[in-house]
Amino acid sequence: MIQVRLAGPRRAARVTGLILGAALLRALLLPAGDLLSTMVFAACLVGISRFERASATNESRWGSGRSIVAGLMVGAILLVPVVGGALSARPLGAFLPWAAVAALVATLEETAIRGVLYRRLAAEAGTAVAIVVGAAVFALIHLPRYGLAAMPLDAAVGLALGGLRALTGRVLPCAVAHTLADWGAWFWA
Repeated sequence: MIQVRLAGPRRAARVTGLILGAALLRALLLPAGDLLSTMVFAACLVGISRFERASATNESRWGSGRSIVAGLMVGAILLVPVVGGALSARPLGAFLPWAAVAALVATLEETAIRGVLYRRLAAEAGTAVAIVVGAAVFALIHLPRYGLAAMPLDAAVGLALGGLRALTGRVLPCAVAHTLADWGAWFWA
């Protein structure tokens, strides 16, 4: 019985280490170019999600339509701190290629953190621990890109996404909210 209880935290710790290691690799590759470092990070997240996937269970409490609406609502709420500020000077023509990559990476981050890691932690340590640890991992993987000053905001976003995952029982609305927030930040950051 004790071995079963200890196996979960080791698996959750391994997943946490893999996600943070992928973020560190991304940070180390940034000098080689943003696209390369992002694609390597995305590939790592695909591998983590593929090879660390817990057994599939139908834990969804909400239908996909209702979940997507919830994701859109949370994504809009996440944009509140930046909307109203000065618009970005980025060229509009560059948005679509960037938006596709941003959506892919946001979805992969959510699959790894609010999917695999959340499921492992919630099963062993409970929902609250899964939300808080997921938020900490989310903030840490963004540290190399946005710095210490952004960590409180990233942690708060991670808590919101973890809460959305707990509320809906799905990863999809988290990916929708994360993507919408990233896309909005293009225009106001």
